[in-house]
Amino acid sequence: MSVKSTSPWKWVPSLYFMEGLPFTMVVVVSTIMYKNFGIDNALITYYTGWLVLPWTLKPLWSWFIDLYRTKRWWIYSMQFLFSLSMVLAAVSLHLPAFFQLSLIAFSLSALAASSHDIAADGFYLISLTSGQQSFFVGMQSAFFQVAKIFGSGLLVIISGYLLKATSHNAALSWSIVLFIAAGTSLIIAVYHFTVLPRTEVRVRKPMAEVFPEIKDVFVSLFKLDQIWIIFLFALTFRLGETMLAKTVPLFILDSRAVGGLGFDNSYMGLTNICTLISTVIAGILGGVLISKFGLKRCLWPMLLFVNIPHLVFVYLAYAQPTQEIVPLVLQIVEYFAVNISLTGYMMVLFYAVRDSKYKTSHYAFIAAIMMLANMVPSMISGSLQEMLGYKHYFLAILFTLIPSLFVIPFIKIDSGFGLKQANE
Repeated sequence: MSVKSTSPWKWVPSLYFMEGLPFTMVVVVSTIMYKNFGIDNALITYYTGWLVLPWTLKPLWSWFIDLYRTKRWWIYSMQFLFSLSMVLAAVSLHLPAFFQLSLIAFSLSALAASSHDIAADGFYLISLTSGQQSFFVGMQSAFFQVAKIFGSGLLVIISGYLLKATSHNAALSWSIVLFIAAGTSLIIAVYHFTVLPRTEVRVRKPMAEVFPEIKDVFVSLFKLDQIWIIFLFALTFRLGETMLAKTVPLFILDSRAVGGLGFDNSYMGLTNICTLISTVIAGILGGVLISKFGLKRCLWPMLLFVNIPHLVFVYLAYAQPTQEIVPLVLQIVEYFAVNISLTGYMMVLFYAVRDSKYKTSHYAFIAAIMMLANMVPSMISGSLQEMLGYKHYFLAILFTLIPSLFVIPFIKIDSGFGLKQANE
């Protein structure tokens, strides 16, 4: 089968759906699942926070995937492995040591998924022409979001209905959900084994050439202009959001007696769908604003956008509304405002590597360092919440704005960067 014989429409959407589904199941859905089992918030955020590690470290073994077998093989093999890991997680839920065993299964999922992402992105680049890459780049983001809607939206809603139907039998309900995720991945893996182009050109450098290049990529990273202040920016700009990512679902599900809202999984799934849709719209708007006014003029307003809306959760913690529509609307507004800033955040990282000869590798390293550092606030967020209570915890989150106030003034950005040119 030649590369040109298979239309990208047949595999690009499903490929990036399978980038989004494992990430969503491991990072988002696992948090909700463990809450349904009555696990403490501190334990949930700590251990599920560790599950992000394979995605943060994937630049360290991307060279191995380039050298061993084909990217096509890695794609469907890792999808099969993810399917298997979901089955293992589902079975483990019925065992006494379900928490430890399911975490091992989710760790296997994370390793498979992060390796899959490396292969998928590389396969996309070698299998499509530059024109096709530009055309389908929007498809990547769209179907990643579709996967998140499927995983954190539809599957969570299903879990809610199953919990009601089984008198809150969490093991049975979540086993069914995990089997659905496993079956979905298995079907797509078989599909990809059939339809993915069999890439004809495979360029493999000898190891003697690979390691000096890796060393050069790493050394030159720390010679980039303003790289240390960019690192500080990456660590502080979205600090508050990082500390809310895992505690907000716990807040929604926790009983009103302990300061939560006391809503169920069905509400959680609906909320995830609505906020994800608002996130997509916000991302588009953020890009339009930067193209019109430039990154330099947008950065300070976007810093406010990413922090001030957290007041929504302060209000919800104190008011504890009983009608679902109130927190639903407020969460949509909060997510929309916060995610307008995501474009500015990403553009600063793009600006950092603008003059690099290893743009892709350096961007991947910066993103990985950012994710690795953000793991710590996420992991300790549950312990802080239990220590302070939801009211004081959400108030404390507002103060995470302060570090960025001292970092952003030191970032020097060309006034024209990000502006759309007249001929574009």
